[in-house]
Amino acid sequence: MQPRRNVLFISHASEDKDAFVRPLAHELKKNGLQVWYDEFSLKLGDSLRRSIDRGLAECTAGIVVLSRAFFSKEWPQRELDALYSSEIAGRSRIIPVWHQVDSNYIASISPLLADRYSISSARGVDSVARIIAEQFPPEAKFSGRELADLLMHQQSSGIFGGEAIAAGCRYRFLQMNAFKEEYQSISQKAVSQLTDDQIENFPSELDQWLDEQHKILRVKHRIPEDAYLVSDEPIREDHLASYLTDLEGWASGTLSRADSVRLVIDLDNDELDEYYVLLGLPNFSFSGEQRSLLEQALIELGCGFESGYVVVDKICQALMARDSDA
Repeated sequence: MQPRRNVLFISHASEDKDAFVRPLAHELKKNGLQVWYDEFSLKLGDSLRRSIDRGLAECTAGIVVLSRAFFSKEWPQRELDALYSSEIAGRSRIIPVWHQVDSNYIASISPLLADRYSISSARGVDSVARIIAEQFPPEAKFSGRELADLLMHQQSSGIFGGEAIAAGCRYRFLQMNAFKEEYQSISQKAVSQLTDDQIENFPSELDQWLDEQHKILRVKHRIPEDAYLVSDEPIREDHLASYLTDLEGWASGTLSRADSVRLVIDLDNDELDEYYVLLGLPNFSFSGEQRSLLEQALIELGCGFESGYVVVDKICQALMARDSDA
């Protein structure tokens, strides 16, 4: 039986989404954590209430972004009540994040929350995400030597070796978009047959059927279980050609540094697992220390041809050194 993967649920008020919650969710994902966050986790056709209930039931911890807006809303406080119940039952725990409020304000609303260990958003998104991530260290499924060997292989200078690397990147990119395209088609067809009332009170049978279709399509398109995968829209056709050109440049190491950085950021922003697309490594398969080195490697591989991949070689040495330290 596989160990349960850490899933973090973010409970928040919509007013805090743009300034803090969305950047936090993305930063947690970059730290290798699986996050239940409405923009990541709601699939086409999902009932918001039912999907939130599922996220609450499956999470190992609830990040509660406490703000004035949070305490003014009934729904976020219901989520907090559910997290309290789950914590008492030993299924999860609560991580309070104070957003633009102080201890006096929290104590005036909820003395119990005021006494808890908490993190202030004033530390900055990167720092908050790092502190949370340190509490949920991911399990490494590859040794540093195995990862270093893969990075060395990515530097293949032969014509056929280089073409094979580029083909792999293109295949995985298209594979993930094919999944999204097919799931979107299935979902739209199913939802189009519902009345407005049924959409408002989404049928549980259809919700379960769509979840099953998600799993079936993941297997059909051979996307690993540990790859980060959401069911949003696929890449638009007018962006496809430029993406494929950039992937070819990345595979050959001939992108500029700026273009290599942009490609990695674009993959992340478009909810495509950049580690899986570029390296064939699923997002949730390496440790935090390995991740920080691999994140740098993604950029250096894309622009490393001219320098002879000197920086990538140093990253490989650092990965192997982690094995010795373990």
